[in-house]
Amino acid sequence: MGAPALATLVGLDLGTTNCKAVAVTAGGRVLATASSSYGLHSPQSGWAEQDVRKVWQGVIRTLHALRAQLSSRQVDGLCLSGAMHSMLLVDKHGAALCPAMTWADNRAAPCVERLRARVDAAAMYQRTGCPLRSTYHPVRLRWWVEERPQLARRAARFVAIKDWILHQLTGLWATDFGLASTTGLLDIRQLTWDQEALSAAGVSEQRLPSLVSPSAVVGGLTKQAAEDTGLSAQLPVVAGSSDGALANLGAGAVEAGQVVVTVGTSGAIRKVLDDPWLDSRERTWCYLLAEGRWFAGGAINNGGLALQWVRQQLYGELAADAGYRQLLEDAASVPPGAGGVLLLPYLAGERSPHWDPAARAVIHGLGLEHTRAHVARAALEGVAFCLADVWEALAGDEDQIQPARLTGAIADAPVWAQVVADVLGISLAPIRVADASALGAAILGNWALGNSKELGAHHTPRLSEVFEPDAHRHSFYARRHKAFQSLYRRLL
Repeated sequence: MGAPALATLVGLDLGTTNCKAVAVTAGGRVLATASSSYGLHSPQSGWAEQDVRKVWQGVIRTLHALRAQLSSRQVDGLCLSGAMHSMLLVDKHGAALCPAMTWADNRAAPCVERLRARVDAAAMYQRTGCPLRSTYHPVRLRWWVEERPQLARRAARFVAIKDWILHQLTGLWATDFGLASTTGLLDIRQLTWDQEALSAAGVSEQRLPSLVSPSAVVGGLTKQAAEDTGLSAQLPVVAGSSDGALANLGAGAVEAGQVVVTVGTSGAIRKVLDDPWLDSRERTWCYLLAEGRWFAGGAINNGGLALQWVRQQLYGELAADAGYRQLLEDAASVPPGAGGVLLLPYLAGERSPHWDPAARAVIHGLGLEHTRAHVARAALEGVAFCLADVWEALAGDEDQIQPARLTGAIADAPVWAQVVADVLGISLAPIRVADASALGAAILGNWALGNSKELGAHHTPRLSEVFEPDAHRHSFYARRHKAFQSLYRRLL
């Protein structure tokens, strides 16, 4: 399906707790932004679910708010970004049979070892780029088949939240190669469903959406979706990709060797590659960025989540924003090392590189001389050490020429950004964009519809500020990182 050169593209990012949209011109200029929040439900320990009907209502609110800001300006295309690892069971009519699993859901963890005993997990990892862990679809699907067999049999399809929203918009079922590469079901080189992974999961590819390119125009907006969203019927809808891939694009990191460090609620390090790269110990993952480009990395569960806990528990007398400001000021007042306090921030278990859902947070080394400021500093350092674990697993190069892009809430927290630069030993350049994933989706949409000759051609963020690592502090933090790792091992 072809598309004329269009003037205004909307990127829509379906995040874990927020829906965000950004409208940009063909030249990449941001015209408007909007967002809406929705909840995450945890009915029992280890579960983290989402009602997709509430996500859809968030989409409607967000697009209406964006449309209102654009006045009479025509919207000419829509491209989607979606959080990774979600799973939803739908019936033959497309109705949800239950809430969707999100990336934070860990109910399938007991299935991991049973499944690893039945398949060649190392070979599957080399093909799919995803370790056989509870985050990924082979294990999650097996949980449904074994633990909820009646519901699994009723499911006509197993889809991601982004796939379901795409169906709401166009009436068609499709999933893009990029998001599919984050499931553990896709051969990331052949770009086909992996038959051994499907067999391990207990499903056939007929019960999965059709595979399409991230740049594919899946269809036009249906009449009902147009009425719901305030956009025009038959508006071209581009498949888009995962929020991680599009955050890279939004941060201007699409060339091999470029690195993005993200810290929001969780955190991640992603490195762009010309060819897939897999860790011999299965500590990292490798996903598709665009055809012919991949990104390897690792995600941590506890980024801003750890600071949120410290703020709530130790700065509760202050309103949220004031509490965070005081926490960061306190942390800045304490020298590196936090007076000997180590904080392992595993409040929600951990993904890369340990894949340890049972891990729990620890504050170690507290004495009578310590204050909440020391705990605040230890929290910043603890998250940085988790990122260092990922960087180490990626065989990160401290001598890389380009600064790594720094995105997420950390970009507006200089003291934390400097700690991460010192711990990793690399230069970090904060990228402050409306929303990296939504912006990346809009950039991809422009490329898909013929408005730019190269992916990201009109988007090169200006690196006006760079946090340089201090050699002395990096050496000190290297020793502290070893103590952090030793403490984690002792508590296993």
